Amino acid sequence: MNQLDKFKKFIEDRCENVKVGLVGAGQMGQGIVAQVSKMYGVDLVCIIDRNQKQLDIASERYNKHKKNQILCSDSIAALDDVELDIVIEATGTPAAGAIVAKNVLNRGINLILLNVETEATIGLALSKVAEKNNAIVTVADGDEPVAALDLYNFATELSFEVISIGKGKNNPFNTFATPDTLIKEASLKHMNPKMLTSFVDGTKTMVEMTALANFLDFNIDVDGMHGIEATYENINKYYIPKKDGGLLDESKIVDFAFGIAPGVFAVIYSEDEYVNYEMEYLKMGKGPYWTLARPYHLTSLEIPRTIRHIMLEKSSKLSARSWNVEVVAYAKQDIEPGTNLGSIGGDYIYGKAQKLSTSKGLLPIGIAEDSVANKVILKGNPIAIGEVDAQDNVLCEYWDYQNQLLDSDKFHK
Repeated sequence: MNQLDKFKKFIEDRCENVKVGLVGAGQMGQGIVAQVSKMYGVDLVCIIDRNQKQLDIASERYNKHKKNQILCSDSIAALDDVELDIVIEATGTPAAGAIVAKNVLNRGINLILLNVETEATIGLALSKVAEKNNAIVTVADGDEPVAALDLYNFATELSFEVISIGKGKNNPFNTFATPDTLIKEASLKHMNPKMLTSFVDGTKTMVEMTALANFLDFNIDVDGMHGIEATYENINKYYIPKKDGGLLDESKIVDFAFGIAPGVFAVIYSEDEYVNYEMEYLKMGKGPYWTLARPYHLTSLEIPRTIRHIMLEKSSKLSARSWNVEVVAYAKQDIEPGTNLGSIGGDYIYGKAQKLSTSKGLLPIGIAEDSVANKVILKGNPIAIGEVDAQDNVLCEYWDYQNQLLDSDKFHK
């Protein structure tokens, strides 16, 4: 029985549709609306966005297929006015993600993050809060972390060892890219310039691989990751241990590569001679290191799988269980005291994935958003926590709680 059949039986036994709320009706949110509008047994009952035009478009899109009543609002507080089983957070903004999480998880409502920036900033804290409130928090299907995780699960279920895992990078890599330099390209792609900038400056890749590492209890091999040029046919020659001719000092590493976008990969290993014989016979190449790949990920269009998984399995697909990697904020230009650092994908900051051991005292990219510099920060330098006045907001509350968890003896046992 596949997931669809199981879910149909679940709804029939429940005698009630699953009620879903959505925060964020931008590019990703519109895809969610389109998909949920065609789902059996699921009603979208609330859409929240500050842009009235986006709300109207989303409501019209949904009503092409379903006619249940929808509450549309520009305020996250509107979530209090509806009965909900699941809320999907799709703003891409850590501060908004934290506010939604506090509203939802503290009420025992399940939370899907199509907002990996929030997960990479406070994912461990959210995981613990969800557990305390008998709720589920998870990164969504369609984002690269979960797409890659599917390969990991497949490999480990077959008793292979996963040596490295990661994603392909589409865009050229320019850490100092700004929205103004990408307006034309963003317009051609019908994208928000800041979203495109977060792809080009590498921040998006850094947060995605950080989220994956902190769920799997993996690490990065070097700060910033290697980010090599590769193909599906030869990546298993690079992302393997140095002793076997590769780049890696250790196994259990996340990384990314140009040349294999928009897919995900896992380099796996077997020491069993017969297994390796079978793999070669099955035209998987030359072992003992093999590549598994999925050459696509469908972002918001995969959200039905996450909704059904939560209701059927009562478990998260991906939420931090360790904290080995931090995405540190770096300066895109010289920054003067009193400057608001703006947002991810903006003019002033980009993110770089670093090992926890090298990120001590440095500002996480999510916390950097809208913080104000109190010292001169030079272009290309990491930003220290003491060089900014951070916002006093819900995101920082979760961050403080997460730091307490990381400092506790219980977490390290």
